[in-house]
Amino acid sequence: MCRWGCVYNDTTYMCRFCGTRFCNDCLKGEFVGLMVETAHCKRCNQIQCLGKRVEFVPGKGPSAEMKEKYAAWKEKQGKKKGGKKKGGKKGKKKGKKGGKKKKKKR
Repeated sequence: MCRWGCVYNDTTYMCRFCGTRFCNDCLKGEFVGLMVETAHCKRCNQIQCLGKRVEFVPGKGPSAEMKEKYAAWKEKQGKKKGGKKKGGKKGKKKGKKGGKKKKKKR
């Protein structure tokens, strides 16, 4: 299992430019958010950054059944379009509005 949540243990790679580690399957890594593409580093913004595979332990991967369940779940997540829309307040703001300030007389 990669350290960011997917079931695969052989998909963690390192950027060959800055050394940032990321999962090539779930597109998560040592940064906030998701990568745009599989070979486009989120931290250093380099293209074709796929370096060597790291954190791989042979023979300790998920079973075929678990891989199928994960693939179905991932496909289901991709089909969802946005969640609940957040609505703001509809009322008008109270108080003073911006504008020119009056000069004080001395």
